[in-house]
Amino acid sequence: MGHSMAEFSKDVPSDNFPAWKQLYEAAVLELDNSKLPGLIAKARCAIYDRAEETLTSALLAERRALNNALRALQILEQLAAREKPAA
Repeated sequence: MGHSMAEFSKDVPSDNFPAWKQLYEAAVLELDNSKLPGLIAKARCAIYDRAEETLTSALLAERRALNNALRALQILEQLAAREKPAA
């Protein structure tokens, strides 16, 4: 599965569509709540990695986008947890 992702990102200029954004959108668009925690964790890792890189070089706009994405993932996580069917 990770293989096709690598192929895909090779064709897309990373500046226009950074890897963290792909992972973030995958999490936001996922309808299956059982898959959400893993996707959120992956996206969050990518965002933190990118945030670290941008500390030295960052455009303010991307920093803001990273922060907004983290906040949205947090909300998504809370919603997913709340919607889990009670065992």
